[in-house]
Amino acid sequence: MSDNSEKTKIIIIGGGFAGTKCAKTLSKKLDLNSNEIILFNKENHMVFHPLLAEVVGGSLDPDPVTTPLRQLLPHVQCRTEEVHLIDLENNLVTYENNNATYDNLKYDYIVICCGSAVNLSIIPGMQDHAFPFKTVGDAIALRVQVIEQLEKADVEDNPAVKERLLSFIVIGGGFSGVEVAGEINDLVRGSNRFYKNIDEKEVKVTVVHGGDQILPEVSPSLRDFAQEKMEKAGVTFVLGSNASFVTNKGVGYGENSIVEGNTVVAAVGNTMPSVIKRLSAEKERGRILNEPDMRIKGFSNAWAIGDCSYTINSYDNTPCPPTGQFAERQGNQTAQNIIRVMKDEETKPFRFNPIGLLCSIGGNNAVAEIKGIRISGFFAWFMWRAIYLFKLPKFSKKVKVGLDWAWDIFFARDLTYTKIQQTDSVAKAHFEAGDYIFRQGENSNNFYILEKGEVEVTRVKPPDTEEEVIAVLGENDFFGEMSLLQGTAHTANIRARTDIEVLVMGKHVFEKTNSIKPFRRLIEETIKRRGVNIWQKMPLVHDLLEQKKVTDILEPVKNFIDGERTFEEILEIFNDTSIDFCCILNNEKLEGVITRSDIFRAIETGATRNSKVSDCMVKDPIAIEETDTALTAASTMKEHGIRRLFIVNNFIDNKLTGYIRAEKLLYITMKSL
Repeated sequence: MSDNSEKTKIIIIGGGFAGTKCAKTLSKKLDLNSNEIILFNKENHMVFHPLLAEVVGGSLDPDPVTTPLRQLLPHVQCRTEEVHLIDLENNLVTYENNNATYDNLKYDYIVICCGSAVNLSIIPGMQDHAFPFKTVGDAIALRVQVIEQLEKADVEDNPAVKERLLSFIVIGGGFSGVEVAGEINDLVRGSNRFYKNIDEKEVKVTVVHGGDQILPEVSPSLRDFAQEKMEKAGVTFVLGSNASFVTNKGVGYGENSIVEGNTVVAAVGNTMPSVIKRLSAEKERGRILNEPDMRIKGFSNAWAIGDCSYTINSYDNTPCPPTGQFAERQGNQTAQNIIRVMKDEETKPFRFNPIGLLCSIGGNNAVAEIKGIRISGFFAWFMWRAIYLFKLPKFSKKVKVGLDWAWDIFFARDLTYTKIQQTDSVAKAHFEAGDYIFRQGENSNNFYILEKGEVEVTRVKPPDTEEEVIAVLGENDFFGEMSLLQGTAHTANIRARTDIEVLVMGKHVFEKTNSIKPFRRLIEETIKRRGVNIWQKMPLVHDLLEQKKVTDILEPVKNFIDGERTFEEILEIFNDTSIDFCCILNNEKLEGVITRSDIFRAIETGATRNSKVSDCMVKDPIAIEETDTALTAASTMKEHGIRRLFIVNNFIDNKLTGYIRAEKLLYITMKSL
């Protein structure tokens, strides 16, 4: 046997349909005494993605849809380290080892088939409030969520809360979105007989899709059939409107519409994996551009196949779609082409006449196009199951899936789920303007830090029912600490004034972080400042400021500049005048402020005469709207310890109206005493 260092090394990045097929073909046809096949995949198993929706719906257990790569590819070296960089020029792969450091591995040939990654940031709030649908773990988490909502709804007395618990929203009307929506609908409606307090009419499953029809991959007649059948089964469709935001309340779309629900599934948001973004190869539509034989354009020993590649099918001269049947054929033919190159033979272009498309839509129905023949209904569903059962990679998996499906025909779906108590963590959340983060009287287990936008602190004083704005908080401010530290209910409401992004810290994480001295000191100082209620001693001043609008006492801003101006120009303004601050505007909109202190700070951090003012300013300074009262202004200035507060017409236009000085508020206060 040859030494490993003398063997021809073939590295495969990715363990999906394309990668496993390529590795299996190579291991069968090559002499393994002189060739070494190495497959990198972050998970130690291959996922049979077409059946993931069945896991969500309880038709299948998670185990049958995964196959351990070491058992599937016994003659291939399988590694779970994550590949960080592929250097095509130097035939080098850099990966992160188990010690969190980087190692390099040389290769003779490489096949890149790492699929696509999930990008939930394409829609505001989707990353924070939606369930991704990409991995087995995602499918399990989603199944737990669905059943947990049924458990909660069965004992919920509040009709509005119950409605949100029983509302399930899927973003995306492609194959994945339609299949998971159908499975959720079947699971919930098929199980409601076990929940005595849930009426089937209360269940709502909604698909939000930007196109005019679902399933753009199939023919119009099959799209219509699929939608008609799913609507009869109880699924609602919102078509022609892309999702615009996701919050803990639901999904926004169009101009001012929202579908409310506690469970949101993201069946959209594919993007290039990071390793592909770093790859020095030509890209086309976010995928690696290939030659006809699937070699990466410009490289003779590197191939790209599967979802991450852009390959023209020589059968019809169209780009290959990112489907499993194409990935498998590409994997097989790439292995054949590598062998041809090793024998100095001519490679062959990729050519494949697609067999067809299959999509399950729930209710024992499916749609299919097989060799141009359109099939729909129960027969298509039976064919869908039979084909995928046959395509499973191992006989043992075929048996398990067959038994699960047979059980599903005669018995109700299993409603058992493992409720895993997750460790408190630090996460992010998105709220739309007007949303409540929490309400007065509620208990809290979280500490919040504002990363973007503004919130208002409000309070209701019985017997009044109207909320009184007592402060406005902005970026880097925090709230929720009093309830956590004192173990009491919240004494005020926190409501988003604008669209906001917050960092959410769980109770136990907050307790640990609070032991850090600088953080604890900051919390203590804030509590002291917030704990002083000056209005208890000056009720007359409180009433006066509450009745007075900020427009009655604001002053115009005379000093402002465009953010594109240079640092030298702002220095001249401060040198020629006695001003303390200068506002940075863009078409009258307030973008920032710069003070004399900011000038010196900018110089210390390396600002030059040609630096832009926008790089030196304090972005998005605290501001309130011109419809607010002087009481809100005073409370906000007290909360932040500031001497000036900017006023804008509203938070949508954000046009600067003027500002209020602390001295003027003090003068008004003293006059009223």
